[in-house]
Amino acid sequence: MHRSKNMGVLLFMLVTGVLIGSLLGAVLSRFIPLLSYGPGPLGIKEFGIDLSIISFQLSLLIDLNLAGLLGVIIAVLIFKKL
Repeated sequence: MHRSKNMGVLLFMLVTGVLIGSLLGAVLSRFIPLLSYGPGPLGIKEFGIDLSIISFQLSLLIDLNLAGLLGVIIAVLIFKKL
């Protein structure tokens, strides 16, 4: 039980780190262009299922950049200190 709780906290911190890092990277990229460097969007562009009665469209894209990576690294360091 304790290990699954730690994994949940780690997952939350990783997601928070990448979101805050990417947000700061978008804001600060005007002043520090290196923060926006990255491979661009990665993932599933569009996936659809049509079941006649209902249809689903799913898209999962992750826009990776240096600022998001730095956010993840900081989140892991904070998690290790907890």
